[in-house]
Amino acid sequence: MSHRETILGLIEDNTVSAVLRRGSGRRDDVRALQFILHALGFEDELNWQKYGADGDYGGGTTRAVKAFAASNGLPGDGETVTQPIAAKLISRYDILDDLRHIHNAFAHDKVEQLYFWHSPHDTAVVALQTLLHELGFGTELNWEKYGADGDYGGGTAKALKAFARQEGLRGDGRALTPELARRIIDRLKDFYGPHWSKDTAPAEKSPAGVSIREAVENGRARIYVSLAGNEARFTRFKRGVYVLGQQRPLDFINASRPSLSEIGLTESAINVMVAVSENEGNLDAVNTWDNSFMTFGMFQWTAGAAGDPGELAALLRKVKAADTAVFQKYYGQHGLDMVDTDEVAGYFTLDGQKLATSSQKERLRTYQWAFYFWLSGQDPLVQSIEIQHALSRIHNFYRAGGYRIKGHYIADLVTSEYGMGLLLDNHVNRPGYIKPCLEKAMDQTGLSDPSDWATAEERQLIEAYLKIRETHGRYPMTDAAKRAAVTKKYLTNGIISDERWSFQFNMT
Repeated sequence: MSHRETILGLIEDNTVSAVLRRGSGRRDDVRALQFILHALGFEDELNWQKYGADGDYGGGTTRAVKAFAASNGLPGDGETVTQPIAAKLISRYDILDDLRHIHNAFAHDKVEQLYFWHSPHDTAVVALQTLLHELGFGTELNWEKYGADGDYGGGTAKALKAFARQEGLRGDGRALTPELARRIIDRLKDFYGPHWSKDTAPAEKSPAGVSIREAVENGRARIYVSLAGNEARFTRFKRGVYVLGQQRPLDFINASRPSLSEIGLTESAINVMVAVSENEGNLDAVNTWDNSFMTFGMFQWTAGAAGDPGELAALLRKVKAADTAVFQKYYGQHGLDMVDTDEVAGYFTLDGQKLATSSQKERLRTYQWAFYFWLSGQDPLVQSIEIQHALSRIHNFYRAGGYRIKGHYIADLVTSEYGMGLLLDNHVNRPGYIKPCLEKAMDQTGLSDPSDWATAEERQLIEAYLKIRETHGRYPMTDAAKRAAVTKKYLTNGIISDERWSFQFNMT
């Protein structure tokens, strides 16, 4: 159980004041409190260099609790942690990494590189959205519906514009300036102790054979995990870690065409994946900090939010079917398996327990599980299954009844490699937008019966669709024009074709 969960448990049981008080004998609970107070910047009051988290609720802990309460406008002499103090400790702790993220960007002159309209840096955008919500701009963000979704769109711009206006500054909200970043930091830093920006946290206990160490580099907490000569460096953020990875799908595809053909991928499908892969993540990318608990691979497959099934279980089901030994090497030997999983999504089991709730899926956030998935992303078989699984997403819309447009399957409307590459890219980014965008394109062009279309008509449809998807919806497709330009580059270079019926796909 994490230090945060320990304090949350006391809050939920309404036993905080009975347990967290001067002279308490509950050393593990007090130690959790001390770790959190240290993270919040109160190391001087704790005399951390001398005592650390010793589990003794004495003078140092009393001073730290009193200082925190005073910084947050709460009554208290530090002798007891009241329910309001404990709740505020957790809420301040929960946004601490977000505040550190913007602080580090400001300190290293990277604000303008990270925070802007449709920024691809979703971790940075999540931090900004979280802090704007904390500052009272939840209405502008439409927080109840979207939360911190990492998409710098209209809601984020509206919230930042409102904050700028409150601060007496000009701006349309479409980019965070260094001055606005400084103002956000200034409005929140006084709720913390003087050392809040150090970005340090206790490392997890290492399981047998796994080495875990922490270092602070350029103001960020890096977690190094190593096993049997393999080492990965993660960045800690919120309740987990992330790594962007280095195994580029394009490099793998270009080097592995024969093996991809052997697992049933047509040359046409491989070409489409080449055109799409440059816009996607790396094959060994991992993220355990967001609300989906474990995200892995080029299409960011997840374990599923809350009680939902996730696509990641379906990916690992294919790995296991392809080679049980490989599955066992990276996942099975550590207790992971799948249950209630089909070709699209399902659930994990860990040590025999089905991970079907948020609390159960929390077990996947550990540093070692981030490492196991990262390590599997280096394996050629896993990489080839990732490519296959990514392409299988086409099944979701190609001849799916829910995607029928004016009585026609998408497979009848878009039949070129170029068109299918664009739709696959769209489905990864905004799956719900494909149908309405194509429907609007048909209305605009007047095209109705695909049985009469030649290449010229399909090209006309695609051009209209591309313009529409740039602005469609409350949160338009991220970097729609830029992503389309990447795909078109492969058309220009002759890798893919926009000729009608050029896309050949094995539907089995």
